[in-house]
Amino acid sequence: MKAIKAVIDNGQITPEEPFDANGRYDAIVVVLDVDPWDAILQDPRPRPELDRLAEEAHQEYLQGKTTPIDPDTMP
Repeated sequence: MKAIKAVIDNGQITPEEPFDANGRYDAIVVVLDVDPWDAILQDPRPRPELDRLAEEAHQEYLQGKTTPIDPDTMP
């Protein structure tokens, strides 16, 4: 038995370490609990819609169209 580090993305398992991939293997997959926001923020794939929304919010801030958040009035 050998343990290797891998990533599961949309059901596809991609090894992060080299191993002999010839043939078919039985495997046990152990999924580590991680904060989903960490995975989202570290995802290198482009997100044009998120970038557009961030730029729109930044422009509204520059134009004085925003107000500070008051934690005392938040639900």
